Amino acid sequence: MYQEYQMIEIQKVSPERMLFVRINHILTTMVRAPVVAACFVLLTLSSFVQYAIASPKILDFTVYEDGTTHVFYQTDVDSQSQNFSLNVYGSNIENLIVQDENGTLLSSKMNANTITIATLGASAIKVDYDTPDLISKNGRTWTFHVDSSTDYSIMLPKNTVIVGMSSSPLNMQIVDDQSLISLPSGSSDIDYVFGVLGTSQTATLAIQKAQDFINTLNSTGVKTPMALAKLQEAQFDFNQGKYSDAESLANSAKNLALQEQQTDISKPSTNSSDNYTSANSSNNLIIYLLIGGIIAAGAAAGIIMMRKTRSTKITTSSEISQNSNYIPSTKEAIYKLKPDLRQDDKEIIAFISEKGGQVYESELRKKFLMPRTTMWRAVKRLEREDVVEIEKVDQQNLIKLRKMEDQR
Repeated sequence: MYQEYQMIEIQKVSPERMLFVRINHILTTMVRAPVVAACFVLLTLSSFVQYAIASPKILDFTVYEDGTTHVFYQTDVDSQSQNFSLNVYGSNIENLIVQDENGTLLSSKMNANTITIATLGASAIKVDYDTPDLISKNGRTWTFHVDSSTDYSIMLPKNTVIVGMSSSPLNMQIVDDQSLISLPSGSSDIDYVFGVLGTSQTATLAIQKAQDFINTLNSTGVKTPMALAKLQEAQFDFNQGKYSDAESLANSAKNLALQEQQTDISKPSTNSSDNYTSANSSNNLIIYLLIGGIIAAGAAAGIIMMRKTRSTKITTSSEISQNSNYIPSTKEAIYKLKPDLRQDDKEIIAFISEKGGQVYESELRKKFLMPRTTMWRAVKRLEREDVVEIEKVDQQNLIKLRKMEDQR
């Protein structure tokens, strides 16, 4: 077998000439690659910023005596977005009110457990509603359950004693004889009972439970001087035959012990490496947020340059109409015409008067922390006295003080 060879003539290039290579495609690729990478980075950071903007800033639960829970939710939103959707807590939603940062009512649509809100250029929204689905009852024990994606606070009714918590609170305090608890995100259960005051048996049981709980905390090294002092006051009142006061003080001692336990847990660590790691993480987070904010501002500026923003905000039909001819009676005039009004009715009238003579029923419940049925009875009582009138506005009850001529 013979091998064949083919000779190829080599072209010679004179030293005076230069060899040019087309690099247009290479240059185009080199220019486009950073642009594409920057787009990916921008999309990623904008998603992070949008998530940070849409995350709730305030989430409060107020539990009424009848088991109804009032939910207050406030969050920042993208003013360039037409709609904003959020998930609600509970299936049965009542007395829903959505407002922007200026208090203007916004229209919303409920679908299953999601509310779609027409933001109309708002930069923040406030959502109020009531639901009976967060409280369950087993015998004397009531249980509040929620699974939240953010930290939140809960205000329990008066004359309640916490008998169990599934997670450690971030903070706990007593405000107007009500337990105000701050809890971290996640699933939590709070068990509480309504105290039955006034008997030797119930006072003895309350003191014993408080003593056992305080002893348990002390055995783990938690100091409870405030709780012990309150428990001594309870024991003193018990020996004096003041069983109602003794039981109330014993329940307060247990709540103080819970608060002191959380204070002991939240004490800063002396480990320098942990402090350094925490500080380093905080600094990194601040840097990321600053970068995200700069990019978000640039993206917003680009959007504004590409399209014309709406110059005026559309007012929804659910906004309280301001009638220049409407002159409500002053609270003093009502008190003079109706001297036999109850004290709690006078407080309701004073609040409505401060609000310009008309408020929604849900605002009254939020102000006075009354259950829905109790507040409705009070409003109907004032209606029978010809003090207020009730008007239906977009499935909400608008309570208005009657005009001067209606009082005569």
